[in-house]
Amino acid sequence: MRNLAQQIYGNQLTEYSKKQTQKRKNGYSNRLGWVFVSKDFTKETTKAVRTYGSLFNVSKDYTYFTPNTFYRNDLRRLSTLRWINAMSIDIDAKNGENEGMTLPDVQELITEAGLPLPSLIVQTPSRGFHVHWFFDQSKRASDKLNAHYSRIQTCMAEMLKGDVNAVGPERLFRLPTEENTVFHSRERVSFDMLCEWFQLVQEQAQQDVHTYKKGFCKGYESLLKHPAVQKILEGVHEGQRDTACYTLALAYKAAGYDEKTAEAYLHNWNQKNTPQMRQIEVKRKVKSAYRGRFHAPSAKKIRELSGMLFSYVIWEEAKPREERTYSHIQEWEGDVLAFIRAQGGRVSGSQRDLADQITSSVNADKKIPYATFKKVIARLEEQEILSKKVAGKGRGASTELCIIDEIKAHRAQSEASKKEQDAVPKNNGLNSNTIKDTVAGGTALSLSQATEFACSSEHSILNLPPTYSTILQKAPIPGNVPSAFSSALFNRGFTDGRFIFRAWGKVQLAFKEFGISYRSISSTPHYVPLSVEAVGLTVQKKGSVIAGDFQGEDVFFKYLFGVMKGLFKKHRSAQLAQFMEDIERLSDVMLSHVGMELEDTLKKKHVVDRELQVAKLRELEREESARQRRKHYTNHAAFDLTSSLNQFKLFMKTED
Repeated sequence: MRNLAQQIYGNQLTEYSKKQTQKRKNGYSNRLGWVFVSKDFTKETTKAVRTYGSLFNVSKDYTYFTPNTFYRNDLRRLSTLRWINAMSIDIDAKNGENEGMTLPDVQELITEAGLPLPSLIVQTPSRGFHVHWFFDQSKRASDKLNAHYSRIQTCMAEMLKGDVNAVGPERLFRLPTEENTVFHSRERVSFDMLCEWFQLVQEQAQQDVHTYKKGFCKGYESLLKHPAVQKILEGVHEGQRDTACYTLALAYKAAGYDEKTAEAYLHNWNQKNTPQMRQIEVKRKVKSAYRGRFHAPSAKKIRELSGMLFSYVIWEEAKPREERTYSHIQEWEGDVLAFIRAQGGRVSGSQRDLADQITSSVNADKKIPYATFKKVIARLEEQEILSKKVAGKGRGASTELCIIDEIKAHRAQSEASKKEQDAVPKNNGLNSNTIKDTVAGGTALSLSQATEFACSSEHSILNLPPTYSTILQKAPIPGNVPSAFSSALFNRGFTDGRFIFRAWGKVQLAFKEFGISYRSISSTPHYVPLSVEAVGLTVQKKGSVIAGDFQGEDVFFKYLFGVMKGLFKKHRSAQLAQFMEDIERLSDVMLSHVGMELEDTLKKKHVVDRELQVAKLRELEREESARQRRKHYTNHAAFDLTSSLNQFKLFMKTED
């Protein structure tokens, strides 16, 4: 374990922890990084280590680790990454996926994909695999590098039948042990090599798309005009005539020509063949084509006869849902959301049991397929409509699904319902689930109508007795309030637009305390998420409508104001600390350049957080002063040493 860890992390970890006196003497190193280990992916069981000794000791009690390291020991996020040391792929074998896959199968997939030999392969208890490629040189993490890393990782996961959702350089993987390590080599790859591999894959994909589109034909009506079919119409040689005649007859049939007209055209075509077919043979081929079971020609036969690229697709009108064997995934999304909402907005259990309980809204005998259920949940998670939490492992695992954005959920269900109505021409106009937006430039949901719709369900999460007076006469959500903030309150039962507007006003006042203008809040990353976090913390202390423990508007708003100020102060301190860490590794020239940029920024009329920029400039000047002092002390010490040597030489010469 120790040797393997040293191969991955190199000098990013130390043998022993630094003492505080050493840190003061030598300064904080921007080379070291923190490794996170965990027992079950939860925050309570996650721990950060920075020495090989600690990593070796905790490996006996912990199950997962991060191949890449972080500059903070309290936050495992993409934004806190420092070093990227490996490319890792999770090949899952749960729920029937990759069932029976063996190590030779994984190695064969790697070879077929054109990837280099991996450094480590670990087998998981579910018979899946974690495949790692260690880098010969670690890469310093950055937003641009992290994004490209995830693109390459996703492409590799697709080609190796891995989990395309388990991507990102910040993820945890199973700790390697002697028991679960099934392959280990001393091979190392460069990140640039993987970038070149990814570029080749992308170029090949673009070439395949171009090749496909080059011979693409859309619709039967344009079939006879395609260059490949036109070439066959110019006549064929002996050995191709029968197949060509039958294929062209099917093309005329698909294009809407009647049998007699097609026969007449094909008699004219026959005169171009060398030699010609007998007229009776042409008649028989046309008759066979028109009275047979095929409705259109084979694209493969057209390619063989013409020697050209050819493919086509026929677009048909969507059937009504009750007449289709399979439903569109958007329609199943509406059914899944309706099921969860009917259970109070939160359900739990095994995924298969949950899927068995969900039926089509137009056919109660039709249940959602398990594979479709998983796709729907993944889509709703990606849209941030649902949250999914999994507790336990294997067959005993329990999944909890919760609607976290009621506004988006209503919108998704409304679109699915409208799609079903649009499939039947006689049902024009609005259906019972359509929700109009009456707010100019605002959200796509009117709160008064949304609440009426939600309260129509007996078990709706919004069907609760009001706990304060303004709930009785609801106003729509104001359009100038960010949707994420509105959703955070709406999902907790605060459905009155006036309450949401007043809460947002408290948030604006809190930002104003730090010199942040109102218009800068929504347009600056992290500011709106901070306000959403403030809502969550306030609800924990002062209650919510949905939980029935709401303590009143004035108490809620006062606490929200204080929490928002505290969160922003902490956020600003973290930004300043990160800036101080970044400038430590800059050269003197770059440090001077950053200082000039900060001065130019402060000269502008509109600065989002002027106080933060001033603090950054102050810290930069302190860093420059510290460097000047170190240079002075170094030069002074060198001068004293030279002077002492000269005096010693003079003394020795005098003694002689």
